[in-house]
Amino acid sequence: MDSLAFWAGLIAQAEPGKFWFGTLGACLAAIALVGYGFLRLQRARLLEDTPTSRIRSAAQGYVELHGYARTLPGPEIASPLSGQRCCWWDYRVEQRRRKHGSRGGSSWVTIDRGRSDDLFTIEDATGKCIVDPVGATVVPDLSRKWRGSQPRPRGFPSKSPLWGFGEYRYSERMINYGTAMYALGQFQTQIAFRADDEALELSELLSIWKQDKRALLRRFDANQDGEIDLEEWEVARREAIRSVRADHVKRSVQPDLNILNKPKGQRPYILSTKTEQELTRAWRWSGLAGLLTGGVLGAGVVFALIARGLI
Repeated sequence: MDSLAFWAGLIAQAEPGKFWFGTLGACLAAIALVGYGFLRLQRARLLEDTPTSRIRSAAQGYVELHGYARTLPGPEIASPLSGQRCCWWDYRVEQRRRKHGSRGGSSWVTIDRGRSDDLFTIEDATGKCIVDPVGATVVPDLSRKWRGSQPRPRGFPSKSPLWGFGEYRYSERMINYGTAMYALGQFQTQIAFRADDEALELSELLSIWKQDKRALLRRFDANQDGEIDLEEWEVARREAIRSVRADHVKRSVQPDLNILNKPKGQRPYILSTKTEQELTRAWRWSGLAGLLTGGVLGAGVVFALIARGLI
């Protein structure tokens, strides 16, 4: 009680400007912390309530997937700082710069940063899904920092105690190839096979052939008279039909493309190498901490108003 009376006396005697500045600041911080806490708890509940889907049988819409990170055919994805092969990366380069003024001192200033937007895949036992990482909250499996003397390092040092030395500091995060992943986002399937309009495609193909008359004569002018007569044109038409139908067969055997990307609205888009249970536990604890801290600050605001005689 004595300590409460002591603090109440200090608050009652505080200058109005300082009192209102501190009270309003604490009030805004309390509101922000409570909102943060509710948001984290809401997201933890969303993870728990969203059932896991298999890629082959996943419904169109907001889904949860478990699988392994893989790359698509084509150029490799590699982190710009270390050159290490991966499925996703982001990096930051900072430089130590001296502060202006007589006291000196220094601080780290970001001079370069980047984040991968390359597509990769998540695969489970039933199929694969292309992942577009743009807009995602990413929890990688590798995070590291080191220092050097150049704006862009020559890879990650193989023999570097802790941070090393130098005026540049490098930060790198990656999702490595083959890492187990948890993903929550908007799932959609692009159907490879479609109902084709054979007559329209035939007409378009013949129009293209007509534009290159020399090639058309070389292929179908059987009597070499420099013209395509009705019989020769019928041969060209049958060849065009075979070409169109062969293209239909190729498209019909192509697999459907499953794509995961950022959902519309406020629902989270998560790509994580931590498990669903680890994410849920971390979000729940941080949410409870936010609510508790916000509640304590709110109680402090009420106490300050009572001590001031305002309520």
